[in-house]
Amino acid sequence: MANSELEILVAYLQSHPLVAVALVVLAVLAVGSLLRKLIKLAAILIIVLVAGMYWTREEAAADWRVEAERLRQRAEALGAEALEKGRDLLDEGKAELRRRAEAKDE
Repeated sequence: MANSELEILVAYLQSHPLVAVALVVLAVLAVGSLLRKLIKLAAILIIVLVAGMYWTREEAAADWRVEAERLRQRAEALGAEALEKGRDLLDEGKAELRRRAEAKDE
C-alpha cells in the first residue's frame, strides 16, 4: 500500500515539476534555517564555555596561591624542626667525641 502511494506521489511530481522544485526549495530553506540555528547555538555555547574556563582558571589560580603559601609555611616549620634536631644531634656528637677523647687521654 505504501509503495503505491509513493508511486502516485512520484508520478504527480513528475507531471508537475514546478511543485517538485518548490518542495526542494522548501527543504533547502528548512535545512538552512536549522543550520543557522545550530550555528547560533554553537556560538552561544562557545561563549559560555570560554567564560566558564576563564572563571574557573581565575578561581584555580587563587586556590593555587593559597595552597602554595600553606605548603611554604609547612616547609618552613618542618625545616626549623629539622634544623633544631640537627643542632641537638651535633651537640650530642660533640659531647660523645669529647668523652671519647678524654677517655683516650686517661
